[in-house]
Amino acid sequence: MTSMQSAMNYLKRRFSDNNFNANLPNGYMVDMEAEERKNDQHGNQQSQAQPQQPPTQLQQRTAANPNPNQGRLQSASESSGGSGFLASLTSGNPLSVLKSDSNDKYKTVLVIDEHHTDWSKYFKGRKIHNDYSIRIEQAEFSEISLTSHSIGGVTVDINCMRNGNRIIRSFKPDFLLVRQSPRSMAAGEDFRNLIIGLKYGGVPSVNSLHSLYNFMDKPWTFSQLIRIQRRLGREKFPLVEQTYYPSHKQMLTSSHFPIVLKIGHAHRGMAKFKVENHYQFQDVVSVAALTNAYVVAEKFIDAKYDIRVQKIGGNYKAYIRTSISKNWKANTGSAMLEEIAVTERHKLWVDACSEMFGGLDIVTVNAVHGNDGKDYIIEVNDCSMPLLGERQEDDRKLISDLVLQRMTACIRPHDPSVSHNSRPTPQMRMTQRPQVSSKPPMPSAPPSCPPSVPPSSHGSEPPSPTATKRDVCTSEPPSPGGPRERRRSRSGTISEDEESKAEKIRSLRQSFASLFSD
Repeated sequence: MTSMQSAMNYLKRRFSDNNFNANLPNGYMVDMEAEERKNDQHGNQQSQAQPQQPPTQLQQRTAANPNPNQGRLQSASESSGGSGFLASLTSGNPLSVLKSDSNDKYKTVLVIDEHHTDWSKYFKGRKIHNDYSIRIEQAEFSEISLTSHSIGGVTVDINCMRNGNRIIRSFKPDFLLVRQSPRSMAAGEDFRNLIIGLKYGGVPSVNSLHSLYNFMDKPWTFSQLIRIQRRLGREKFPLVEQTYYPSHKQMLTSSHFPIVLKIGHAHRGMAKFKVENHYQFQDVVSVAALTNAYVVAEKFIDAKYDIRVQKIGGNYKAYIRTSISKNWKANTGSAMLEEIAVTERHKLWVDACSEMFGGLDIVTVNAVHGNDGKDYIIEVNDCSMPLLGERQEDDRKLISDLVLQRMTACIRPHDPSVSHNSRPTPQMRMTQRPQVSSKPPMPSAPPSCPPSVPPSSHGSEPPSPTATKRDVCTSEPPSPGGPRERRRSRSGTISEDEESKAEKIRSLRQSFASLFSD
C-alpha cells in the first residue's frame, strides 16, 4: 500500500504537466482506476478472502471499446463516488486539468523598472495582430538572472519579494522594455552583463540593447553629441564645452574657473562639484583618486532655467525647470516645472539625437538657458529617463503604444489556415500540373548543334509557344531578315546538303520535344 500511495502521489504531481495526456499508454488511466478501486476493496476486507468481483461497468465499457484511448478520460470522470484519482485533483471538471494551453496564445514582455509603477495595467486587454495576448513580467535589474543560448534564446529567472512573499518565476521574454539605468555608481551596481545576455539571446527591446550598452558611459555618449555639432554647426546645436580626463593623474589644473567636475557615470545631480578655484580643484582630484574613475570638466553656466525636450515615438514635449532653492543644480532641491511649446529648434535637437546608435525610440535632451540669453546642451538620456510633469500617465500610455508597435513589427501574425495537412498530395500535384499542348514543343537546337535553317513551306510546324523554361535554348523563330533569310533570297533554291541537314535538325527537335514532354 505504501508503494502504491507513493506512486499515486507522484502521478498527481506529474498530472499538471501539459504533455501528461499525450504520454499515457493506451488504457492506462482506466487500468489505474480499476486497480485503485480493487485496492480499496482489499483494504476494507483484509480478514476475508477476496472474492472474484464481477466485471464492473467501467471494465465492460473498456472491453466493448476496441480503442481504449477513445473516451478513457470520460470513463474515469464518470466513476462513482467522486473519490477516484481524477476527482482527488480537482473538485470541478477533471478534464480541465488535462486541457492543453496551446490555445492560450500570449507574448511575454519583460519590463525592467522600479516597483512604484505597475506597467501591467497599461497593457491589459491589448493584443498583437488581434491574436496574441500580452503578459507583463516586471522586475528590477537586481532581481533578475538569466542564461542565453545561441539557438534557444534567453531564459530569465526572477527572484523577488512581493507583499512579504518570495516570488520565483522562470520564463522566456519575447520583448523587453527598460525603464531603469543598468549602471548606478551610487549603489555600486553594474548590470551590463545582463544587457549582454539579452543581446546574446536576440531579445528585441525599446530602446535597442545596442543603444543601452552605449549609454552606460556618459563621455562615450557625449562624443556622439560632438559629432552632431560638427555636422549641424554650433549655432543650430549649441553644445557645452567639456574636457575629458581618463583618470585623476591627468588632472593638474584648469585654465579657467568656475567649472563643474563630474566624476564617473553618476547621474541625476550626483558626483558633480562646482569648483571656484585651484584649491577646490585639487580637493575634487583627491576624491576622484579614490573612485578610480574618469572625470569630465565642464564650463559652468550661470543658468536661468533648465530645458528638457523629450521624444517618445512621434510625440514631443518640452519643459523648463527653475530652481526655487537657489541651487546651481536645478534638478536638485525644490524646483518649479512648466511645460512649454515645442519649437522647431527643440525638434532639431531631439531629432538629431534620436539618430544615435542606430535609432532611439525614447530620448530626452537636457540643456540650460544661461543669463546671457544663450542655450547650452549638456547631455542626452535614453529610455531610462524619469518622466516629468502632470501628464506622466499619458507618457506611459505612449510608451506602451510604442512597445505594441514594435512588437507588431517583430512578431508574425498567427495563421490558423496554414497546417501540416495543407501540403499538396501527389494527386493534387497531378491535377495542378499545367496543361501541355498536344503538339510537342519544338525547342531550338543548343549552341553546340549545327546552325538551324528556317523551315520550308512543306516542312514541320514552327515551335509551340508553350515550350518549357527548362529548355537551354530559346524556341523563338529566327527574326526575319536574318543572315539565312538573306542568303536564301540571293540563291533562290536550297541545295540537297542543306535539305538533309534541315531534316536531321527537325528529327533532333522532335526527339528533344518527346524527351521534355515526358
